[in-house]
Amino acid sequence: MDLALRSSRAAESLIKWLAPLSFTDWSAPRVTTALTQGVVDWGVAHGWRVRREVPSIAGLPGSHPDRPGYLDVVCERLGAPPIAVEIDRTDKQWSSRKLLCEADAGAVAVWVRWGSPRTWIVPHPVALVDIPTTRRRVAGRLLYSRAETDAALAAPAPAPAPAAASRCHATTRKGAPCPINPRPSGLCHVHDPAVQCGARKKNGQRCGNATGGGRCAAHQNSPMYDSAATLL
Repeated sequence: MDLALRSSRAAESLIKWLAPLSFTDWSAPRVTTALTQGVVDWGVAHGWRVRREVPSIAGLPGSHPDRPGYLDVVCERLGAPPIAVEIDRTDKQWSSRKLLCEADAGAVAVWVRWGSPRTWIVPHPVALVDIPTTRRRVAGRLLYSRAETDAALAAPAPAPAPAAASRCHATTRKGAPCPINPRPSGLCHVHDPAVQCGARKKNGQRCGNATGGGRCAAHQNSPMYDSAATLL
């Protein structure tokens, strides 16, 4: 399948997945965190190995010559090229060049962009996921909103069913109820086994490090037990 077509299909799928996301007067870091988690959940739902802050597949350098550049999210798949995702509010030309290099290296490149105004240029074959938002200044702070109508216009397809509870079903190590919002499973991104490392440790216990899906750094060379879908 043509790489540009793969990128376009991945972006269309991700737009539909993120369509239910709405918020009012959120800070920029909070919006970025929610979008990042949404991308991670999307990849996990497809059965892929999902990692955050992954060194550049194309081997690009970072801000220092001795450090690699990093991608916000990478979805690794068996039998298909990986999906490299960057999530930005401002028109970061470095992200544009980075994704173009990743595409040249054979990755499916997707750029999740939010904020206003929208004046950026997206180079082919990078695909765009546009998240419309509005902003206002409150007490000197810029806050961002995305109404449900904006989400519906972005992707009119039916949204995934919401989580059954407003809080994670698990308890903390101190025995208190977990205060984190749940994933569709009813467990948060820390307690849900689907997004934990899952490798067997030397003591025979299961590794419960929260990774967003896939192995943690200590077990990244361990065999994976899930096969990945290759529809995109």
